[in-house]
Formats: sequence, structure tokens, C-alpha cells
Amino acid sequence: MHKGKLSCFILTLACFLSLTALVPQPALAQTPKGIELYNAWEFQAAEKVLREALKANPQDFQASYYLGLCLLQQEKHEEALAILLKAKEAKDKAGAKAQTDPDTYQLQIALARAHLELKKLPEAWQNLEAAKAAHADTAELHVFRGAYYIQKPDPKKAIKELNKAIEMDPKNAYAHYYAGHAYLRDGNPAWAVDHFKEFLNLAPHAPEAPKAKALIDALC
Repeated sequence: MHKGKLSCFILTLACFLSLTALVPQPALAQTPKGIELYNAWEFQAAEKVLREALKANPQDFQASYYLGLCLLQQEKHEEALAILLKAKEAKDKAGAKAQTDPDTYQLQIALARAHLELKKLPEAWQNLEAAKAAHADTAELHVFRGAYYIQKPDPKKAIKELNKAIEMDPKNAYAHYYAGHAYLRDGNPAWAVDHFKEFLNLAPHAPEAPKAKALIDALC
């Protein structure tokens, strides 16, 4: 390469790199940060980061999924459902190219959670059946089947599902949380208290922690 062309190339590259440094953090970098904050139970901070990621790339179904989870944890259920449905639509459009989380199972579980919070039981059951079809038996699936039966209400079926979840994963905090509610509905407050205490031991910073503490105080 001639010296003139080389100098021109170097100058162009330098300009490109300097301009790149001024570009805001891309969505691909923001999404992992949002996920990290979500996993650290910092839901408000995660929500802010993930919203920025979606502004940069509205088709980022991973950001939509975790934003939906953040909203669920903050009891913003209507918006969570809308966001999760968008995540499913974006993932469906991506098809075989969609290699990152969430998979079909994760999305269906999240949608089931949103529908349960909104008391939309038929839709929640459809999501749970779709999750079961997409994945082998999991503790998480039994947790939300238990939550479904609590709302039916059928506490005995709920207890059966939640005991199965605890058998599969004793450290699943929400299995204990919903078991507490199931035993309470079934007229067994002593066992309810035990499960609420175990929930607090496993997830002391969970949004439901104040409710569990209040129930323990009321029952003891």
C-alpha cells in the first residue's frame, strides 16, 4: 500500500474509532447489565436499564422478557403481561435464529405468572400446559401449578403440586411461599408458618417478604 493511501486509511480508522467512543452504550451491552441487576433483586434499576435497551432495539426479546419479570416483581402486572406478550412475538419472529434466553418454556412460565396475578386462570393454565409440552418436568412448573390450584381454589391439589416442587428443589423459595398459602387455605396454620419462615430464609429480599412476615405475625 502506498504511503499516501496508508496515511488516509489510518486517519479514517482513527476518526471512526473516535466517533464510536461517542456512541451510547448499545442495547447488547445494556441487556446483560439489566439481567445482572434483576438477578441481584434490584428490580427498579434493572427496569431502567432494560427500558433503555428496548429503546435502542425494540426487537430485543431478551430485554423484553427480563423487563416483564422486573415488572412482575414490582406488581405492575398489566404492563408485565403486555411486555411478555411482545417478547413472545419477537422471539417467534426470530425463529431458529433466537438462540439466547428465554426459551419457549421460560416465556410460557412467565406468561403463566402474569395471568395468575391478573386472575386469568384459563390463560394461565394454557401457558402451564405449553410450558410442560416444551420442557420436561421441573420444580418451577409444579410451583406455578400449585399457585394455579390455590386460586381455583383447590388447596389439596395445590399442596400436592407444591410438595412435588419442594421434593425436586428444596431451595425453591416460591415453592415454600405458595405452600404456606396452600396450607393456610387447607386449615393448617402451623405448617403454613413453617413454609413462610423457610421462604424468608431463602429469599429475605423478595417483594413478598413483608407479606410473609405479616402472615407469620398474625398466625403466631
